Amino acid sequence: MKTHSPTASVGRVTRRTALAALPAVALQATWPGKAYPAPRSPAFEVLQVGPGKRFRSLTEAGVFMNSIPRWNNGYTAPEQIARMGFHLIVSPGPPGYYTNDSGSHSRKWPSLVGWPPYEGNLLGPVIIEGEPGKPAPVLDTDGFGDGVLYYQTGLFSTGSCDATFRRLIFRGFRRKDGYGNYAAVRLGEATKGLPMKSQVLFEDCEISGCDNGVMGGSRGQSLTLRRCYIHDNGNGSGRVHNVYFSDGDTLTVEDVLSTRCSIGHLMKSRSASTFVRNSRFIGDGRTESSCLDLPDAGILVIDGLVCEKSAGSDANWIIHYSGENQDSGNGIPFRVPSSIAVRDLTMIAPPGLARHPDWGAIIGFANESGAGADESGKGSFFVRPVAANVAAFGLQADKVGLPYRPLASRPAIDMRSPVQA
Repeated sequence: MKTHSPTASVGRVTRRTALAALPAVALQATWPGKAYPAPRSPAFEVLQVGPGKRFRSLTEAGVFMNSIPRWNNGYTAPEQIARMGFHLIVSPGPPGYYTNDSGSHSRKWPSLVGWPPYEGNLLGPVIIEGEPGKPAPVLDTDGFGDGVLYYQTGLFSTGSCDATFRRLIFRGFRRKDGYGNYAAVRLGEATKGLPMKSQVLFEDCEISGCDNGVMGGSRGQSLTLRRCYIHDNGNGSGRVHNVYFSDGDTLTVEDVLSTRCSIGHLMKSRSASTFVRNSRFIGDGRTESSCLDLPDAGILVIDGLVCEKSAGSDANWIIHYSGENQDSGNGIPFRVPSSIAVRDLTMIAPPGLARHPDWGAIIGFANESGAGADESGKGSFFVRPVAANVAAFGLQADKVGLPYRPLASRPAIDMRSPVQA
């Protein structure tokens, strides 16, 4: 994460080089279809979890999924794992019912539960959802690094498998002592013996109080966030975010409110393609860095986004494109192909940066592509934005970074959760 840039360059965008009006078909042609996971399993075995159910806890259900001859990677052939699907229907419990229910070594279980033990790894296709028609179950930790947290991951860790998380509340996956870099869900590396080809979906989920809400990712993996409320994640280390898709093919963000992150980004993507529609990335007075950060360039499509930066922010841009992909020294490549298509974007800035006044004026869309190989990576080129209906409040005209119309007053922002019951 880049946390300073008093002299960040803004790509030269004029009405001659960026369309003043973007045809409706332009974004529709590039927007991906619904990215619901399409599991390769012919059927899912239903596991009911919760008070009075067959499996009292997530751990007991996980032990069953990881048992012989099911998912256990030490005994089951990879191609067989890829065909085994599980559908967990999780019922709500009384307060604290699922606390520390994160693996066979948690303090919730004084003795080892099951063999092979379960540590949150999802190896085959899986759907995990709250029981329909009931309040979403709260999956949390008391912050002492129990169970799977000890292994620097999260409540769940996905590999090569398709995974759907629906109608769930993830809360508090961080350690009280400040050590660790945990997440509600970690998007892991490829499962041994299986290629990375997976789709991960979060739908109608709330994620809060974690070091990272969702983090990780590998090439061959796609991540979709739909109707999610992601808030109050991050910590003082700056290595943590509301969402960090650290690699992958496609990130799709639709009807999402990401807000109140500490130091980390509200949304960060190193994916080859990033699509944002009808979403809000709002600092809301915290210390977030960028509202949206795409450090390696790539394909960016925005179709309805409101971004507001906090005065206490640790970065002086609202959207940062191609800001960390310098080849010299760290070998991070410039994404090819790369393109920028923006429609219906509103950027809101405070009068200045309260903690970093020496950094100068706040930048709206900071486009650092095309500054030469030494600055923007091997094979870099200027990614010329195509933009329409961009509005800005609180930004200097020469710092907006896109053709825009000024707003006379700060627009009202809807801070209601998009999660549907």
